[in-house]
Amino acid sequence: MSDKIEVILVDIGSSVIKSAEVIDGSITNHQVWNKISDLQDSYDNVPFAVSSVRKNVSELKSVFSKSKDLVLDHQTRLPVVLNYETPDTLGPDRVALAVGANHLFPNENNLIIDMGTCITIDLIDKNGIFQGGTISPGLLIRMKAMSNYTHSLPDISHEWGNIPERWPGKNTKESLLSGSLSGVVNELNGAIETIRKELASINIILTGGDAKFFDSRIKAHIFAGSKIVEIGLYRIWKYQ
Repeated sequence: MSDKIEVILVDIGSSVIKSAEVIDGSITNHQVWNKISDLQDSYDNVPFAVSSVRKNVSELKSVFSKSKDLVLDHQTRLPVVLNYETPDTLGPDRVALAVGANHLFPNENNLIIDMGTCITIDLIDKNGIFQGGTISPGLLIRMKAMSNYTHSLPDISHEWGNIPERWPGKNTKESLLSGSLSGVVNELNGAIETIRKELASINIILTGGDAKFFDSRIKAHIFAGSKIVEIGLYRIWKYQ
């Protein structure tokens, strides 16, 4: 089957390595891996396009070193323009998201909310210019921080799905959950309201591992799952 694969898309996050195959222009066969070596051993003579939020770009380039391999970094040619003062510090995932959104919704303003370990909110405008955005703690970081930086509050990050969600919270765990969830929701909806005051027309794109928990709480959005990063990474690979 590998002779039909155009490229393997690899998204290396803070805790998970994900891959997908591109066959006849379609992104398919999503998989999760524990080790990069396991991923490589599963494919022969197939190029890889890699986005990694881990600080190991040089190492990755030595691993993915075939002529058609791509490890996305600040020197990679892009089909969009970066209006960002420190491109060398800009996460490849944010770049791939912007390229994916611009490809799916060209000539439109796109606000991309990525809900992972951290929450990023980025704007790529209708001219294909990435304008930057915000980075804030993700849901689990907020829960863990309240425990780590106090003496008496518990860490609910591993059990919050079993805690009743109600406001006002009637015990400490419910209060922690309510504060964590409502803090994220109010932050995101506040950002959306702010950008809409500046741009009359804009797409709100919701993606990332925690997006499903907030799908029904965010005002007027497009739920994109994980496909935005993959599409962006594929477009960048093709652009080379």
